[in-house]
Amino acid sequence: METELKLRIDPKHIKKFMQHSLLKTAAGNPEPQHLYNTYFDTPEHSLLQQGIGLRVRRIEEKRWQTVKTAGSGLGGLHQRQEWEIEIAGDTPDYQRLPAGPLAQWCANQHNLQRLQPLFTTDFTRTLWNVIIDGSQIEVVLDQGEIRTATAKLPLLEVELELKSGALDRLYHLALLLQKAVPLLVENQSKAARGYRIHTPVLPTYHKAKSSVGLSPAMTTEEAFVKIIWHCLEHLQSNEEVVLHGEGIEGVHQMRVAMRRLRSGLTLYKSVIPNRTHTKIRKELKWISNVLGVARDWDIFNLTLCSIPLEYHKILQELFAITAKQQQEAYATVREVLQDNRYSRLLLMLGKWLTRHSWRLHIAESDLPYLEQPACEFAQRMLEQHYQSICRDGEQLPTLEPERRHRLRISIKKLAYGIRFFAELFPATEEVSRSFAKSLSLLQNELGILNDVNTAMKLLNQIGIEENAPARHFLNGWYAHQEAVHLTNLKTTWQQWRNLPVFW
Repeated sequence: METELKLRIDPKHIKKFMQHSLLKTAAGNPEPQHLYNTYFDTPEHSLLQQGIGLRVRRIEEKRWQTVKTAGSGLGGLHQRQEWEIEIAGDTPDYQRLPAGPLAQWCANQHNLQRLQPLFTTDFTRTLWNVIIDGSQIEVVLDQGEIRTATAKLPLLEVELELKSGALDRLYHLALLLQKAVPLLVENQSKAARGYRIHTPVLPTYHKAKSSVGLSPAMTTEEAFVKIIWHCLEHLQSNEEVVLHGEGIEGVHQMRVAMRRLRSGLTLYKSVIPNRTHTKIRKELKWISNVLGVARDWDIFNLTLCSIPLEYHKILQELFAITAKQQQEAYATVREVLQDNRYSRLLLMLGKWLTRHSWRLHIAESDLPYLEQPACEFAQRMLEQHYQSICRDGEQLPTLEPERRHRLRISIKKLAYGIRFFAELFPATEEVSRSFAKSLSLLQNELGILNDVNTAMKLLNQIGIEENAPARHFLNGWYAHQEAVHLTNLKTTWQQWRNLPVFW
């Protein structure tokens, strides 16, 4: 099992990185080594589709055949199975492939005959062995290129591979190095980047996976760790489409992921208090605000586009202003995602989760609460949130916008909690699905009403005066929307209140 952290580094920081005190005092004298790797697959990427990578590595006169599983790449952490064996030539030795991952596929000789070299990685590797807090970590700096027959991509990255010891030490070492040198989290392996330039595809957005991976046998703490990793996976799966793709859904999904992550922390504050992760919460709020600005302009623009064409003339100037604001907001998001601060947040979260750092700040008498069954904790949390919403929503249609907004946030947290914990109650799956669907309809109505208030703030922000024709029109348009959805809200609220709870 290979466990490593991958980090990107800018060429201008290489010298400073190599002079870092932790590396200068590392065991041995690092001698650069040339590595040339050829990756094999069928033209339609049959191995990749099975989560398998096959390469032949050339190091001077020796050849090494490596098979890797896809594994996971989250928070820069890559964990996967790896089989490596020395072979005689530059092409794979199919007789010496591991039996497990490829047995059935390799049994068909036609499959093997269709394998061909797709891309290569050609780089120089400098290696250091670092001992930190009793853990042995191999630090490597790779400099070179990824190449296909028609394209190439610079390869410049730092890898920290855990050889022995505690997993959290990888994150600890990464954070120490990052204090001196900007290092950005890299979630794509060399192979993934090679496939990307071999067959370019436009990045797409990803919704959260339906399964968190919880089971009724889990403890409260085990469920917490699963939930936070689940939210981080959702967040990072959308980085690529926000940075290099098109459309607005990527930013939307990243913002949803951040809301889910922060809600997960809030749900657990009775057993993992906020004081145990104050700095993390501050950084999460920072990135949430950046994503929030972009999403607000997206929603406002979508509303403008939904207005019938015959009214567009009066809104013509506003369309241009909105487009400019969107562009600026997206530029800020992309800048932030490629900033050292964002990567540092991901590394901090990785260290916090793998070390279970909250245990260092909790009274010993409170630790047993972390070991209680996750089902008991989930029942208590869901019931508390449910009762609170029922009380606060008794006069929902007549609530002031600010109070209605706070109630909407509470409803969102309950909705996230239901999706997090649903797997803990398999016997009531159908009831929980109906409950969540009804709650989602309630969220949508409240969301539209909140969009009305947000739009007014945005109009003020860009200086659209009250007597401007566009402002007059939109005041009337949004007043109509508010009236319609306040009426819908009464029905939607009652329908949800009539449903039985499933916990």
